[in-house]
Amino acid sequence: MIANNYFTDDEDLKLFFEHLIDWTSIVKSTEGEEFFDHEHYKKTGDLRYEMAPSNVKEAVDLYRSCLESLGEFFGKEVSQLSQTMDKKHLRYENGKVLFPDETVSIYEKFRETGLMSYSISREAGGLALPATVGAFFVMIMARGDVSFCMTITLLNLAQIVARFGTERQIEEFAAKAALGETLFAMALTEPDFGSDLNNVRTTATKTEDGSYRINGTKRFISQGCGLGPYPSSLLTLARTGKQNGGARGLSVFLVKSSDVNVAGIETKMGIHASPTCEIVYENSAAELLGEEGLGLTRYTAGMTNFMRLGSAAGGPGGGAGGYYESKKYAEERIQFGKPISKIPAVSEMLHKIQREVNAMRLLTFETARVVDLYQHHQIRMEKKNKDDREIRKDERVKTWGNLASILTPIAKYYCSEEAHKCANLAIQIHGGAGYTEDYDVSRMFRDSRINTIYEGTSQIHVRIATGAVVAGMTPDGNFRKYLETIRSEVEKPSSFLLEQQDLFESGVSIFRTITDDETKERVAENLMVLTARYLCSLLYEKALAKLQQHEVLDRWTRDCRKYLIDSAAISKGCIYRIENPE
Repeated sequence: MIANNYFTDDEDLKLFFEHLIDWTSIVKSTEGEEFFDHEHYKKTGDLRYEMAPSNVKEAVDLYRSCLESLGEFFGKEVSQLSQTMDKKHLRYENGKVLFPDETVSIYEKFRETGLMSYSISREAGGLALPATVGAFFVMIMARGDVSFCMTITLLNLAQIVARFGTERQIEEFAAKAALGETLFAMALTEPDFGSDLNNVRTTATKTEDGSYRINGTKRFISQGCGLGPYPSSLLTLARTGKQNGGARGLSVFLVKSSDVNVAGIETKMGIHASPTCEIVYENSAAELLGEEGLGLTRYTAGMTNFMRLGSAAGGPGGGAGGYYESKKYAEERIQFGKPISKIPAVSEMLHKIQREVNAMRLLTFETARVVDLYQHHQIRMEKKNKDDREIRKDERVKTWGNLASILTPIAKYYCSEEAHKCANLAIQIHGGAGYTEDYDVSRMFRDSRINTIYEGTSQIHVRIATGAVVAGMTPDGNFRKYLETIRSEVEKPSSFLLEQQDLFESGVSIFRTITDDETKERVAENLMVLTARYLCSLLYEKALAKLQQHEVLDRWTRDCRKYLIDSAAISKGCIYRIENPE
């Protein structure tokens, strides 16, 4: 793979950071208008809060410094081992998962950078960076290596413990993860129940001394075995109520990987360096996280939303990797007396990847922004022991939380699907060489496929989002108001954008008239595509207004126009299918 700084040498990614992100609103939402954590450090001298910024400039300088260091490490260290870790695979022997030396070594080296705990709170010793910066992190990490990116993203699930756990649990589980001493895994899926979490069968029984014991089996658990000498903490969804009690009978527990049996690991198409485990609980010791009965509605929702945003960010991350590897190959590969990058058909494929990657980035960063505008405020309310009802009624939580619940599945769906298409184009640009294992794009293609499946399949996200979109597009609906706000920032919308707006409105209207649930489900993906394409087109044209004096304006204008033309054409096809569902 190309060895350079995956942040500073990526012109467009750096452009997002310097020109397209509204850092003032994000920093103030994250840190609070009073910069609470900095004030806490001044009062207490607690070293965990030492890096908490005191103003917007300090915060942005911190973010930039972190991303430059991360880009250097993943671009020059992780990426150079990616092919090796993929080919060496993992081995399962006598109940243990054995990792290549390179995987353990690069993990230990990354620990030393202090960048590992990007989403964990300062209370637990983490960096407590905004979700927007977390999206930058995942984009850079996924370009370097998807498997290792998964390891680090999962570790940051410790932020759930820092948010809902007791003081002792924060120290025992979250703080150790912040130091990289332990990893984290999300143990939800069971052999017979994948996305249907309401029917989880794993049980947790409370003993006389108040502790819990868990019995059951979980499957497809990424990093459930830990990594080499570093164990995992498993956030385990288990039933504390009746077997047919649905969501109300489910709770989340903290279980150490030393207290479970790893029955085996999956042999997979891709992400070879990431262990996907079958975990067996046999009277395993467990600690309840938060309250009984809120496992699915509160804690699992927090975990899945965090991972879905990470999954969305992984799309443009992997897409950028495919673009740069393909660009290098196309500029060096001579055919018919010239580099193939000069052949119009190849040039168009390269430009298509580039504009699609930037569309994915626009959608992911917008989703992260919406999360940042309410989540930190909500967590501060939780830490002050505010009543759940009061938190739900809070205007900021209600407005932006509702939008986040719509945007998160849209971004996860769109970015995972489009990233795989970009990986497919990268293979095509390489021709026969791309189909071999000699070039990194073959691994990128294999690794990209999982993103449409884990953290909820694309079809699950279509089901989640389309109902919310239709409900939010009533005359005074929250989603309609949100789209109109973005639209108002586009001073001179193109004809293609206006056409998409009409197609989107038409799609929502026609979808509402379908009364048969099965028919609705068959055509729902078309509404999802209409929504995502229209939103990305809005964000693309909004971005152009911020780049008026920038040297990339001409290229971005051309890319935006081509993206909107593609989107208008795709949207017309979606309308045709919604109109003719049988």
